[in-house]
Amino acid sequence: MSDMILVLNYSDRFSAEITRRLRTEQIHARIASPETTAEQIKALAPRGVILSGEASTEDATLDEEWLRLGIPMLAFGHASRPLLTCLGGACADTAISKKKALIQYGESMLFRGVREGERYLKEAKTLMLPTGVAETACAAGCTIAFEDAERKLYGIQLELERNDPEGTTILMNFACDICGCTAWWTTNAAREQAEAVLAKAAAEGGQAVCAVSGGVDSTLAALLTHRAFGDRMTAVFVDTGLMREGEAEEIRTAFDALGIPLRVVDRSGEILEHLAHKRGIDEKRQVVTERLVEEMLRQSASIEGKKTLVLGTNYSDFLNSGSSAPSWDESGLTVVEPLMELLKEEVRDIARMLGIGEEIVERKPFPALGLGARIVGEVTGERLHALRTAEAIFREEIRLAGLERKLYKHFPVLIGGETVGSELIVLRAVTLSGGQLVPARLPYDLIERTVQRIMEATPAVGRVFYDETPTPVGRETFS
Repeated sequence: MSDMILVLNYSDRFSAEITRRLRTEQIHARIASPETTAEQIKALAPRGVILSGEASTEDATLDEEWLRLGIPMLAFGHASRPLLTCLGGACADTAISKKKALIQYGESMLFRGVREGERYLKEAKTLMLPTGVAETACAAGCTIAFEDAERKLYGIQLELERNDPEGTTILMNFACDICGCTAWWTTNAAREQAEAVLAKAAAEGGQAVCAVSGGVDSTLAALLTHRAFGDRMTAVFVDTGLMREGEAEEIRTAFDALGIPLRVVDRSGEILEHLAHKRGIDEKRQVVTERLVEEMLRQSASIEGKKTLVLGTNYSDFLNSGSSAPSWDESGLTVVEPLMELLKEEVRDIARMLGIGEEIVERKPFPALGLGARIVGEVTGERLHALRTAEAIFREEIRLAGLERKLYKHFPVLIGGETVGSELIVLRAVTLSGGQLVPARLPYDLIERTVQRIMEATPAVGRVFYDETPTPVGRETFS
């Protein structure tokens, strides 16, 4: 469907926020790499293109061929400066830095319905506008926004903020009034798109094998695959031995309730054996990833005929996977990712619509490495038991306090000592705000009970701490 906005991803955080904001307003938006060529953009035929970046974006070079496509373009924040350079303008020194300023808006379709007022400016530079480019917003004598109205090219030095209705108005003015988009992207439309991907795969024949972890993404992918393939589908859950307390049995119960055939394969002993003497996070992740891929290939090989491997990858996974995502290029399987276009919120909405239980829908983010990602140093059976026990206690206290929905995630980390009883547990509970993981202010009695229970239940643990460190999303050591 070409009735959409293409968001070129110069910043994971801002690109995801723009996409989320537009989809909330039922405007379909897709994220693409900034390396996307003009020919590729032309083939996608979006109604408009949005760029939004961080400080590093300022040094980016925009492809001038993009501007010749005749597609409206809006550049937010630091991305506005490469656009201005591409138009023949230039940027000088910083004029406003890290303070609020009164923004005054001129006549522009982009700012229709936007009221002048104070906004926080992280950085605004002095801009020198070329002929044909007009100033459309200013603050303290500094150009904040500019446009080439004839070619529908717009730049704004403002950054899109969370909980920012004016930012939403600007986005909707661009998408609807300037680009001519229609509001069609609903939960039903998102579901139908995912179903269409699987229907096409099912029509080509063969069997489907769906890799599941117990989270909402893979569970929804499995449910949709079962609907598309019927009895030609098998879900496979590999028990790595690194799951939380009782999680493997919960997954089995949930799939039984959904009527989805599930194979549970226990590789816990072998994985623990291969993790011996592995201390770095990357080498531990490699051990687990290799065994997961190996087992999926083994299970696929045990099924006769053509196979389609279905994965529950969503947009967030796509943005954050980096080099840690397993590669299936040499597997010989046809890989289908029906949720690749969907944001996490959309996945959850569809899951609820189709009757997946809240215990799956609201399951907190959990790394593929499992508890192994939250153990500093070597993973052993004893250390796993201590961390799993601490995690179960902390999770129960959070749940009993009614705080589970309010927290983005919460978990303990195990840090090793050299003597018996010298292991350390660090408790982490955060909310998500403006690209930062902000430590939650948990009730003192909750922390006190959690510490006491962990100390009583895990003799190997000598101290328990609570982590109060704020961390940018994507940059924290533990996940």
